[in-house]
Amino acid sequence: MRNTILLLVLTLVGSRLHAAEVPTWSADVARIIYANCTSCHRTGEIAPFPLETFEQASDFGYSIKRAVQEREMPPWPPAKGHGTFVGNRSLSETDIETIAKWVDGGMPAGDLSSAPKPPSFPSGSQLGTPDLVLTMNETWTIQSNYKDVYRFFVLPTKLLQDRSVKAIEFRPGNASVVHHVLYFLDTTGTARKKDAEDPLPGYSGFGDPGFESAVSFLGWVPGAQTRFYPPTIGSAMYKNSDLVIQVHYAPSKTEQTDRSLVNIFFHSSDEVRQVQEFAINPRQLVAGQQFQIPANRVQSFTTTFTIPAEISVVGVAPHMHLLGKNCRAYATTPKGDTIRLISVPQWDFHWQGGYTFKNPVRIPRGSKLFYEATYDNTMNNLENPNNPPKLVRWGESTTDEMLLCYFHWLPYQAGDESLDMETKLPTSVSGDADILGLSIEARPTVTSSHITLAVESTEDRTMTFDIIDLSGRVIGSAFTRPVPQGVSSITIPAESVPQGSYLVRATSPTGTTSCRVVVKK
Repeated sequence: MRNTILLLVLTLVGSRLHAAEVPTWSADVARIIYANCTSCHRTGEIAPFPLETFEQASDFGYSIKRAVQEREMPPWPPAKGHGTFVGNRSLSETDIETIAKWVDGGMPAGDLSSAPKPPSFPSGSQLGTPDLVLTMNETWTIQSNYKDVYRFFVLPTKLLQDRSVKAIEFRPGNASVVHHVLYFLDTTGTARKKDAEDPLPGYSGFGDPGFESAVSFLGWVPGAQTRFYPPTIGSAMYKNSDLVIQVHYAPSKTEQTDRSLVNIFFHSSDEVRQVQEFAINPRQLVAGQQFQIPANRVQSFTTTFTIPAEISVVGVAPHMHLLGKNCRAYATTPKGDTIRLISVPQWDFHWQGGYTFKNPVRIPRGSKLFYEATYDNTMNNLENPNNPPKLVRWGESTTDEMLLCYFHWLPYQAGDESLDMETKLPTSVSGDADILGLSIEARPTVTSSHITLAVESTEDRTMTFDIIDLSGRVIGSAFTRPVPQGVSSITIPAESVPQGSYLVRATSPTGTTSCRVVVKK
């Protein structure tokens, strides 16, 4: 009897110790999911299921465990030890182990009353009130044929002078189908002509927009957080230029529509250092190599380029198509040192992107820059578009291939190595979020003779309200109104405002917020 009681006590103690070791959603797992997954896994976004609640996460717990252990999710292709980048979404070994233990332990909820709240994602901007808003001129319809679509759209800037850009923020009109976006700047009018020749909105194309981009900006992928350049550097946007966006629409089983926009933020001064770009391509292949990939072969290529002046590399963006297997970029200095820039050990065409270094990387004059890429043109490559495999050469089509790596750089200046590119983010300007104790919302969002705003403030204050068109121009005069603490209604006349879409910007000594409104006549 005594042995039986002792065994029971030991069993209960062991069970309690085991339970204590199992992570819970509330105490351990929610913070990992919310910080790394929910930006894409939420209602209306491109991920196939939401992860906004304990119930949703536990429903997909085994899938989450497999995806993080195999490092499929969160998508972060660069390998550790080859560059330190802004916005790294990869999970630590500790976080992966925590998720695995939680799933294996039965996915306990813990005390849900103490669980962190799901993050708030603004619909207007994550950076602030933009200086210029460029919207697709027409709505694009995604057919229900479950096929990838690549489409270029021309967004005239209508700038009257050259400006220095401190941030470009893409806002998908339909986040469930917008897979990724590339930016180009056209100063030749070529994109407008190609748009006019195509009867559908925008024009078709895969990689090459049909013109030499005057400036290159790193693109956008779901989950990526746009940040400002530091105050001393930026990119150029020229007067009368057209921002051309290439949108990759993911396959859809239902008909969808999209009309995305781009928020542009300018430096207050144009006296900033301009980020420049160059690309390594097949013209820099080592002697004896020709860019073609025979059928049923795994083929590697090496390109090299000698740096003619000392530079600071601020970003890198390798590019291949469906046959891509792996790639890496590095430099060797005249002293024989190796500078690792990026390595993508498992290339995934669907998750390619551009990567900004947390601190610019100094590369001495005379260094040799290398870009190496390997392609798998066998049936072992499940992405191979050809069955059976066939000889593949350079081309713009998805079924062709490319050998490219873009480098964004500055002429080196002392102190560049300590320049922090991971700039702090201001509070959102979305009307759905609390901004410095203030939020506004248009009620209704479609109006005619006047605009009614629901304003919530944590204190009494005086606010100035502006109506801004999508080019960033203030329409009419500003309206100053007292705003009491709590929720109140503010009315702004709109009789003289032309039909169209606008931002209403509210400004106080503590900051600004805005909301979108449509005026119809």
